[in-house]
Amino acid sequence: MDPVELLEELVGVDSVNPAMGGPGEPEIVGRLAELLGDLGLEVSTPQVVDGRRNLLATLPGTSSAPTLLLEAHLDTVAMPEGGLAVGRTEDRLVGRGSCDTKGSAAAMVAAMAELLGSGDERATVVFAGVADEEDRMLGSRALVDQLPPVDGAVIGEPTSLEPVRVHNGLARIAIETHGRAAHTSRAHLGINAISAASRVVASLDKHLLPRLTARAHPLAGPALLTPAVIGGGVAPNIVPDRCRISLDRRLAPGEDPDVALAEIDELLDGLRERGDLITREPPWLLLEAVETPADHPVVRLAEESVEAVLGRPVTAGGVPYGTDASNLSGVGGIPCVVLGPGSIDQAHTDDEWVPLEEVRRAAVVYAEMARRFVRHRAERGSAR
Repeated sequence: MDPVELLEELVGVDSVNPAMGGPGEPEIVGRLAELLGDLGLEVSTPQVVDGRRNLLATLPGTSSAPTLLLEAHLDTVAMPEGGLAVGRTEDRLVGRGSCDTKGSAAAMVAAMAELLGSGDERATVVFAGVADEEDRMLGSRALVDQLPPVDGAVIGEPTSLEPVRVHNGLARIAIETHGRAAHTSRAHLGINAISAASRVVASLDKHLLPRLTARAHPLAGPALLTPAVIGGGVAPNIVPDRCRISLDRRLAPGEDPDVALAEIDELLDGLRERGDLITREPPWLLLEAVETPADHPVVRLAEESVEAVLGRPVTAGGVPYGTDASNLSGVGGIPCVVLGPGSIDQAHTDDEWVPLEEVRRAAVVYAEMARRFVRHRAERGSAR
């Protein structure tokens, strides 16, 4: 199976996340289920939410071999204005999801097809095509309960085929300030919720951000706090009685999410004491950071496999963004590495693309990991 041919087909299927106005994953899940079923693999499509489904396919391995999970999400972010046509040149494939992260999915499926035909000693391989990574990561959260026991996982994301063992977590938080409406010609009779929101942002910038810079992880970078969306008011002649701020809080490895929320609440309490009316909602997304030990077998396995294919030494590193590994590792207890074709610099862009050679090499790397995982049999520990 040619992973590039498969990728071109998958990118041609619109799977924009419903939260961003798209149809979601049903069509691409159906196509992959058909393809993997035709290969003779055991396939299931357990439900996640509102009719949206994950896809699971299992390739049995050598007797008593460990189990390796290959996971990639199947949803994408929204198309740019005017759309993004699928295009293929000599060295790259352009299209929404080509890099993030259908390139990984195509390479994983191609690796399973190659393993099926080789007859080599190998691990049992489970492929999971997952829903909703681009919104609330409900697919990977559901996957924790849908999986059989696995001994290690590879999360397909654009890492330029460099293994990643560390990345930040995140909290998405909404804060509302409340005021009293009035005509702006009599503004002194109202309470301006936008002014209160500006004090929230200023307090976070002044008192919390300096503390976060000291919490930098050598591989994943610093803890971060970004007021990312703000909205309030209904007309220029009405004092706004409500304003909503959405915060993106990146949690460095080692940070306690509860402590991170308590720090924000402490600042909000200070503003409340000075008269501002403020509410904070529970986070709608809360993911722990990932830090798989450098000497863990799944990390060494990824490094060895990439080295064997690329012909140069590699050391697993870290990235500042988040992945489904937060749920699989933090909730499911599964040791994870993140590894896939393409660069994060191309993800979500108006001309998203992935190098074809990296997609081909990723398929070889994933198959190599399945073969080499058997050799780590004595070192493996149960993930459950």
